[in-house]
Amino acid sequence: MLFTDIVQMILALALIIFLANFLLKKLGSFQKSNSQIIKIIERVPVSKSSSLCIVQVESEYMLMSISESSNDIIKTFSDEEREAIQFRLARKQPDVKSEEAIHKMKDSNAVRLLLEKLDAMKKDYKEFQKKGINK
Repeated sequence: MLFTDIVQMILALALIIFLANFLLKKLGSFQKSNSQIIKIIERVPVSKSSSLCIVQVESEYMLMSISESSNDIIKTFSDEEREAIQFRLARKQPDVKSEEAIHKMKDSNAVRLLLEKLDAMKKDYKEFQKKGINK
């Protein structure tokens, strides 16, 4: 085998790896869902193979546990909790309509209480994560 043959094989292998990587990225962009009915609002990894997600199905919001072996609905949020989630999302991505919605919602005692409840749930989740890591 000549030196030029070895160089050609290495270049061909590099080209194949580059093309495979490029095509896999393109295929991944085609697989992304453009669904207007089902949306993953937020995803938080819990371990290497599982995560917690807030999923919106039409106007309903759910907390789901997603892993390789199963997908479970942990909780379906009430209307007040849904409004609090939407309020938090609007605060993260402000635009004209969101700003108006924020001002309307800020006056609501129910939203204020739900935000406090969500903060407490977030704190509990962080403690849960720490306990899981320290095992």
